[in-house]
Amino acid sequence: MEASLTAGWGDFYVAIGGAGAALAGLVMVGISVSLTEILADHSLPARAAAAIGSLILVVVVAGVGLIPGQPAPTLGIEILIGTLVATVQHVIAIMRMTSESKRPVATLVARSAVAAVQLVPLAVGSILLIASNASGLYWIAAGMILIIIGSVLSAWVLLIEIRR
Repeated sequence: MEASLTAGWGDFYVAIGGAGAALAGLVMVGISVSLTEILADHSLPARAAAAIGSLILVVVVAGVGLIPGQPAPTLGIEILIGTLVATVQHVIAIMRMTSESKRPVATLVARSAVAAVQLVPLAVGSILLIASNASGLYWIAAGMILIIIGSVLSAWVLLIEIRR
């Protein structure tokens, strides 16, 4: 990507990548503490995988965003591939949450929306970068922040709500 396209983004990518890595580690430790309860529920292992996968996506996006001299379309393709992998994890989690669920439909729809909302900006940003549109960086930043928020919410469920 041209230096002018990514100028000023280095600190953001370093900070968000570090935050994503730290949170992924904490979620892994938290899951190990509640492993019995998580494995007893049909949907929680997939939800845990989606949360960790999304946080790893943040780390990967931050890493590829720091590669100097990378063309915008290349960065866009890299991020889009990672986003598609995370999307598959979220689809599996949503399918498991909705199958054999005794939860209200509104709850399932809300959880599905949270998963979708956090990944859409990354997909949009990737496509914009593939088209060499620098505004894609802002979409990607928004997506990374939403992933952090969504993953923390999932971690809350995996650590606290399952014990109620």
